[in-house]
Amino acid sequence: MHDGGQSNAHSRRPNYSYIEEQNEARTELLNSKVNQLKHLAVQISEETQFQNKYLKELNNHMDHTDSLIGQARRRVILLARSGSWKIYLYLILFALFVFLVIYFLIKR
Repeated sequence: MHDGGQSNAHSRRPNYSYIEEQNEARTELLNSKVNQLKHLAVQISEETQFQNKYLKELNNHMDHTDSLIGQARRRVILLARSGSWKIYLYLILFALFVFLVIYFLIKR
């Protein structure tokens, strides 16, 4: 019986090393996947920072454009309040001219 116990211990030994090898292989695979995820997370972080910077610049440009449009609108309102019919006529003729130029450019 004592010999049977030793042979059982010896039969477990190769099985144990096989399990250890499997564990190490799986650990390496898991480590590889973790490194891939880490690399992906870094790329996402960099892209997010780039997009945030781009959005801030875009917001600044939009604010500047909004300011310019507001100034132009105030000028048009002041022009309209002056009450001169010639100004309205010039404005309408200018708009008509611009639309005609655009029409002929598109028609080509």
